[in-house]
Amino acid sequence: MTTPTELIDGRTDWSRLFHAYGMATDTPGHLRALVGDDEDARQTAIYHLDAAVIHQGTPWTVTPAAAEVVADLLADPATARPFAAPHESEERPLRAILLDFLAEAAHAAFPDAPEEEVRAAAYPEGDDLDVPALAAEMFRTDALEDGEEWAQEVLNTGISRAVLELREIAPTLAARVRPWLDDDDPYIRASAAEALAALEAVPPLTGGS
Repeated sequence: MTTPTELIDGRTDWSRLFHAYGMATDTPGHLRALVGDDEDARQTAIYHLDAAVIHQGTPWTVTPAAAEVVADLLADPATARPFAAPHESEERPLRAILLDFLAEAAHAAFPDAPEEEVRAAAYPEGDDLDVPALAAEMFRTDALEDGEEWAQEVLNTGISRAVLELREIAPTLAARVRPWLDDDDPYIRASAAEALAALEAVPPLTGGS
């Protein structure tokens, strides 16, 4: 069986991705904490998913990779334990909270946005941006806060590419969610149903990059 560490570290170069607050080098640690034994670290990890990996409904280049890991972690026995998410007074299985995150990832694919428009923003004609390198420079220099036009272009391009990636992986995420529709726990069943409905509403990609 693949361990969480192998799952997280084995397939993604997180240093080339970014979230709402900077390059995503801290995201692997938070993902590991989801199934670790440190309760405080797990609280921080959930907050990281809700505030940084997806921020007020906006996806970042780290969002698709993180969503894939979260979907795979659903099967980890550690996600069955009860947990009170930040800003929630009632405990639910951690698995239900992770399913809620996958529903948010589906919404972050902006299903109503025409693919042609998203693709045009993701790959501007005649403009081959090195998004990872430019994003690192953007966060290092606070270029976005300084109103630099190039930084806004990098941000918009990265977000648009994240939307396309989320649309591409939506069927895979849905396949990971579907088995939990029949779980014994009502919280898990409800969250799985909501996540699956959101993922199935994501339009499939029709064009190439």
